[in-house]
Amino acid sequence: MKKVIPLVAAVALLGCEQETVPEASAITCSPVAFQQTISELSRESSRKAFTEACRSFEKAQRMREWEFEPSSPGRY
Repeated sequence: MKKVIPLVAAVALLGCEQETVPEASAITCSPVAFQQTISELSRESSRKAFTEACRSFEKAQRMREWEFEPSSPGRY
């Protein structure tokens, strides 16, 4: 009985192993790298987390891009 308990605990802990989700960046969120990363992730939750991280990264990138638009002379 004493030998069975550590074996059961070891098997239970193997199922708790976390899959590491890559960090969202310009390189990992590019279309080719994104598809490759998604295909390598085995868990659906990891795929969703990576997809959301890339969407958030891309949204932040779009928010940082802007162009100066001078006001028309009649507005000042």
